[in-house]
Amino acid sequence: MPVNTNTESLNTMYTTTWYLRKKKVIDQIFEATPFWLLLKRKGKITTQSGGREIEVPLRYAKNETVQYIGKGGSVTLQDTDPLTVAQYPWRYLTGHIIRYFADFQKNRSEAQLINKVNSDIDTLQASLIDQLEESLFNDGTGDNSNEINGLLNLVAEAPTTGTVGGINRATYSWWRNYYFDMSSYAASIYLRKRMNIAFNECGKYGEGVTRFPDLIVCAQDVHEFYESELVEIARVMINDKKLADLGFGDLAYKGRPMTWSPSCPSGSLYLLNTNHLEFIADPIENFSLGEWLPIVNQPRDVVAHTMTVGNLCLGNARKQGVLFDIAE
Repeated sequence: MPVNTNTESLNTMYTTTWYLRKKKVIDQIFEATPFWLLLKRKGKITTQSGGREIEVPLRYAKNETVQYIGKGGSVTLQDTDPLTVAQYPWRYLTGHIIRYFADFQKNRSEAQLINKVNSDIDTLQASLIDQLEESLFNDGTGDNSNEINGLLNLVAEAPTTGTVGGINRATYSWWRNYYFDMSSYAASIYLRKRMNIAFNECGKYGEGVTRFPDLIVCAQDVHEFYESELVEIARVMINDKKLADLGFGDLAYKGRPMTWSPSCPSGSLYLLNTNHLEFIADPIENFSLGEWLPIVNQPRDVVAHTMTVGNLCLGNARKQGVLFDIAE
């Protein structure tokens, strides 16, 4: 009986500590790297309760009834439906904490147990951060195509093929991002020129400053090359201390933060408009910790799984761009 009581108390300690820290855990996960931080700041970490798929409304066309007429002129009445819906599958991200009886037996004091509980949660949190950042630069086919959408498919190097959100890019030109292959263009001559063109192309449609990319994310090699080039002109630094403190550089491009990620493919640079990217999660299963389950054939060892149900969703492809195969 005492063993069961101790086990139940330890279960409660882990579970209670997780839920007391849950908001902080989620904040730290989405504030650990520039992309996720900006998405959170823009209010683009949102929820959808259930449903077969995640649905994102899209406005892809203008009202074609707008026209000039002369005195006494007439118009032909026609209906315009500029709306459609992109549908994204739910993705299930999980991690777990294993509690070994032997560890519990060796760390029975309250102080030791508290340290162990916090250490296990900190480790899981760090691993979730790493996984989300790595997945951001994948194509969604990892873990047997169970991974969240990544930039390799949302902002593709070949956006005239493939289906995203249930919409075929080969059929609909408005569902294609900007792209440019730099393999035949030396970065020392053309990088900033092509960045200028990409930035303007991504900002062609819409109104105000929000129509332009607000984050530049690239590979480490591209970032270092860009930084060395700026020494010759004028060093441009971001004035966002939080972003700079993340340790991914302090450069800016046209006032937008330009940062790098170790997960970004070498030679790649993404111009992103986070106003049209959104991580949508199920509010019930959003970094939730499940019940403690016994491990078969491992006496008194137990495991608890976290679960996050959601996906990274694209709302406007034309606002995004990528330059790839960048080299000196």
